[in-house]
Parts: sequence; C-alpha cells; structure tokens
Amino acid sequence: MVDFDVVIIGGGIVGLATACALKQTKMNIAVIDAKHDLYQELAENEVKIRASAINLASKHYFEQIGIWSELERSGRVLVFDSIDVTERQGFARLSANSASFHYDQLGYIIENQLMQNTLYQCANTQSNITFFHQPVNDLFFSSDRGFVELSDGCKVAAKLVIAADGANSLIRKKQGMTLLKKPYRHQAIIATVKTQFAHQSCARQVFYADGIIALLPLWQSHLSCLVWSTKPQFASDLLIRPPHLFNQQLSELTEHCLGDCSLVSERELFPLVARYCPKPVQDRLILIGDAAHTIHPLAGQGVNLGLQDSKQLVDVIIKNYLAHKDFGLKRIFNHYQFMRHKDTMMMLTAMQTIQDTFDGASPIKKLARGIGMNMINTTPFIKQHLVKYALGL
Repeated sequence: MVDFDVVIIGGGIVGLATACALKQTKMNIAVIDAKHDLYQELAENEVKIRASAINLASKHYFEQIGIWSELERSGRVLVFDSIDVTERQGFARLSANSASFHYDQLGYIIENQLMQNTLYQCANTQSNITFFHQPVNDLFFSSDRGFVELSDGCKVAAKLVIAADGANSLIRKKQGMTLLKKPYRHQAIIATVKTQFAHQSCARQVFYADGIIALLPLWQSHLSCLVWSTKPQFASDLLIRPPHLFNQQLSELTEHCLGDCSLVSERELFPLVARYCPKPVQDRLILIGDAAHTIHPLAGQGVNLGLQDSKQLVDVIIKNYLAHKDFGLKRIFNHYQFMRHKDTMMMLTAMQTIQDTFDGASPIKKLARGIGMNMINTTPFIKQHLVKYALGL
C-alpha cells in the first residue's frame, strides 16, 4: 500500500494540469495512466493533428501553473485575433476582431500534444508527484480514504481520488455514476490541412445544411487544424475518400475562403456525443474534464471547460488543505459543484442550440438565422458580451 494525499487517474491535459497546480503544496500526489508515452517528441516542421482553442482563462491558469512561458518558447503557439463565422449559400455572418473590443487577442491555438508534453515535463520534475503506468483494476472507499488497485497488484490510497480519465471513464462506470448522454447526430473528421492563402490568424467556421467546418489557424501561416463535423454516414465516407476528392469538396464547401485546401495529415474520426454526469462529486471521488462532461467541438470550448474544472477544484483543495481540513469530503465541494453545473449546462445548451439552429436547409430557418446572426453582428453590446464569455472573462 502506497499512501498519498491526492490520486489523479488520467494523464491527459486536464489530469496533468491538476497535478501541476497542486505541486506548490507539500501534498504527495500520484498520477495513474497506463500509457508510457504521455510525452511524445514533436517534429520541428510537422504539426500534430489535434489542436485546441485556448481562451484567456485557460492561459491564466497555465501562467499560474508556471508553464505558459514554456509553451510560448516552443514557437508553436498561434495567437488568433479574429473570428469569421459564415453560412454557405446564406447571408448569416458573425465576425469579431480583438482590436474592436480592446483585447490583444481572442485566444490561442495550441496542439494538444504540446500542452500535454509541457505539463508532463512540469509534473515529472516534481519530487512530490509520482507516476504509475499501469491500468486501474479496481477501486473502493472507506470513510477516510479512496483506494485504487492497479493491474500489477499495487494499491494506492489517498484522501481524494480525482478521475480525469476521459469520456469513456472507467472510474465513472465502476462507480455506477449517472451519465446523461445524447448523440449530436454528427461525427467529426479531424486533420491538418494546407491552404492556398495564409490564414492571417483568423479562426473560421462555415455552416452548411449537413454540417460545420472549422479551420483553426496553426503556428505555420498556411496550416490549419480542420474539424469537420457532419452526419455519420457522410463522415465515414470522408474518412476513406481519395485525398483529391476530399480536398475538392472541402474547398467548395468553404467557398474557397482560403483558396484551395489540401490534406497534409491522416484523417481521424470521432463520434460526437453530449455527455453530462449530474453528480460528479462523491465522498473521496470527483470526476473532472471529459469524464464529467463532453460537448460539441464547434466552439472549441471542451478543453477550456475541463481546465476550469481543474482550476476551481484545485482552489478548493488548497484552501482546505492549508486550513487543515479534510478535503476529501463531498460537502467541501458544494459550491464547486454548483458553479461547474452552471457553466457546463450553459455550454451544453449553447452547443445544442447552435447545432439545431444551423441544421437543415429550410428557407424559414435560413432566414431566421440570417436575421439573428446579423443582428448580433451589428449590435456591439451583444457581440462584446459573447466575446467576453468565449474568452472566459
């Protein structure tokens, strides 16, 4: 039996961020993840397929952890200062520029692997953080401890177990925790594409009758992270379509906003499902990140939502740890659970509303969304409020 203060199950971005944020205390922290390749070397001139839009709230959290300067030094962080949302063969449009709202930027596009690498390096150099690279076999709880049994027979105990083990969380399933889920009627194709024209640090989204195409600008001026969400049958076809035909349709559907598009990576397919665990907090156990909720990627807010879980959770743990209180008790996290419930439900509702609004080619819906989006686009107060929310301010 190895005893710790906190055990974190899951070595992804959210789990590692939580470990790194707790490192400043004298707590002993365990991170459990079966994968041995949490750190993967990044080729100098190649980009990883998956990237995320990081808002200012997440940037501030990375600064608090102490990794933001390291991310910037990599030269692979793209500051984007504008967004452009359009509807193909429609007149709905929403655009925003950071200068119009007196911000230096609207956010940052960062490869997921770069964030994970940087967080892993931070955690791996801390004397009070220990990694276990074995699958979880079982877990159980007493009045004052959570116990995690690993596949090699080792048992790890802690006052609090934090499950950040992803959308298909083993811990959530083993504990029989309620999960509400609803398919988005979409699957997402993710890839890296090269565009004829430079992206000019603008994040673009194109809505059309059968899906949504997002182009997130990357640190190389002609490369973007493509997130193409569409109906499952069409997504499956896109996955195996010959590259020249894939490129042709992508260029046509985006109305050549960046000229001709061409694949420069493999394509990955992801089912899109809204998930929500209404009671992610138990005595000695808390679910965070995708283990607690997943949302549609159309606004790029999934990672930010998980990082705010982490930040607010860490704040509660440290406050009670310094006050010599038992931070493993459910009642300690009542306010935390309320705040995360509110933020998550707002995001889930917003994503569902946007998808429903743009789904289909009904003339009445096209007219309504065109009028609605253009009203927002020409009303500074409403637009500023939306921009501040997206920034996490």
